[in-house]
Amino acid sequence: NVGCIPSKALLHTSHLYHQTKGEMAKLGIKGVENSTIDIAKMLKQKNASVRKLTSGIEYLFKKNGVVYEKGTGKILAADKVEVQDNDGNSKVITTKNIIIATGSEASTLPGLTIDEETCITSTG
Repeated sequence: NVGCIPSKALLHTSHLYHQTKGEMAKLGIKGVENSTIDIAKMLKQKNASVRKLTSGIEYLFKKNGVVYEKGTGKILAADKVEVQDNDGNSKVITTKNIIIATGSEASTLPGLTIDEETCITSTG
């Protein structure tokens, strides 16, 4: 899972770190100035959040009779979608409604190398 949920989990942790490093000392809380980030644990927590939220979405789909397909889709007509799964298998689905959930990819900045160690993405 990429995009919104993982990004928000990482931003939340980063915000807490920022508060710890800068704002806590101003409030009289001592000893936090030397706090560090454990990126491996940060990514593990992000992955746990993603699993929890996506399994909740899957549960709601099932509960409400929504069938979903994971893969790359191509809309063939107003009621037809071709879906190719990660193994390269394709099938055409006829349906009344189509929901497009595209995900996202990390953007890069000039001069910044994403190495997933010092500079990480929500994909990790």
